[in-house]
Amino acid sequence: MIINLVGGSGQMGRTHRPIFEAAGHKIIISGRETNPNLEEAAKLADITIISVPISVTEEVIKKVAPHCKALMDLTGVKIDPIEAMLKFSKPDCEVGGLHPLYGERKSIQGETIIYCPTTRSGEKCKQIINELEKAGAKIKIMTPEEHDEEINLTQNKRTLALKEYATQLMASGKTIEELYNSPAPTKILLDLIAKQVSEDNGEMYEEMIKYNKFGNKQEKALRTPKEIRAFFGKYLKPAQERAKKYLEISRTSED
Repeated sequence: MIINLVGGSGQMGRTHRPIFEAAGHKIIISGRETNPNLEEAAKLADITIISVPISVTEEVIKKVAPHCKALMDLTGVKIDPIEAMLKFSKPDCEVGGLHPLYGERKSIQGETIIYCPTTRSGEKCKQIINELEKAGAKIKIMTPEEHDEEINLTQNKRTLALKEYATQLMASGKTIEELYNSPAPTKILLDLIAKQVSEDNGEMYEEMIKYNKFGNKQEKALRTPKEIRAFFGKYLKPAQERAKKYLEISRTSED
């Protein structure tokens, strides 16, 4: 197949492009200023996979959907993107939604991808799923509503809880050096906060909260990922590396 990765130069494109190329598929990377452009790439491709920030996902779908033979997305919310893909594409265009539960990876072996099929998911969508499974991913099938509700409960509320804790720590007047002299559980939480607000994913988590229909409006202002990163200073990168190790240990114990 010819696979068009919209926004394919980002984390998800860098992770999945090698998988599809190794399986023998031709890859087109398209964006606002590429050649071919968004619409031309969609016409050329057998399937278009959209991987752009949530805030512009529907805008991009409107542009490419009318030209697609099959259409999927890698967005962290599912209700609105799937509705848009079904609405703006032709009746014979395949549509399916994906949400990889990981960031940039050299391998997706053992990682989980949520798949939200629709009444118009067909052979092209199935082929993408097959390639991801061959690469070692675990596919979890959910409805868009089930997905958004679960992500709101398990990920968004965790993000807000860590930001609330970070906001309180920053308001305490203590320096990051003083806080890292705290007992071990506090140090672990600090490391998890540092990973949560990373430059790669911090703003993405903000969008996942903002655009999830099951989320509650924030009652009070919490510090932004950028402000929290600044508070960590030189402690940020070491904390993020330790948090990655905690998570790897957790994944290994689950397997």
